[in-house]
Amino acid sequence: MTRSMSLQSGDIGVLLMIQFALVASVVGFFLFTGAPLAAQAAAYGGAMALLIAWMLGRRALLAAQVAKTHPGGEMMVIYMGAVQRFVAVIVLFGLGMGWLELQPVPLLAAFAIAQLGHVLNSALVRVRDDGRRMEKLG
Repeated sequence: MTRSMSLQSGDIGVLLMIQFALVASVVGFFLFTGAPLAAQAAAYGGAMALLIAWMLGRRALLAAQVAKTHPGGEMMVIYMGAVQRFVAVIVLFGLGMGWLELQPVPLLAAFAIAQLGHVLNSALVRVRDDGRRMEKLG
């Protein structure tokens, strides 16, 4: 399995915690500024991001299991997961902005800021992996 597909069991948990902290900050900001409806929309957008990250983690773990029994088959699992998440995002955005009539800017802002959790998580994983490599060398 390539480095990009390697997944530790706690990596998704850390990602979800980072995203939750980012979303809580955005929701807190809107509550602090006296905009409860914006905070509600931000909470929805953040919950979407958390759901999508959880789905990503489940698919990555499934792909790792498939790779053990059917080498090469993990790519189909990854691609199907991407399609599944893409459809889920479109449906959830439509549901939030259309049917629930949530404010679009806070919803999109919280969703986008929560996506920064992927960048932060990648940096933490890279630091962790580099530290382990240094321990082996030293």
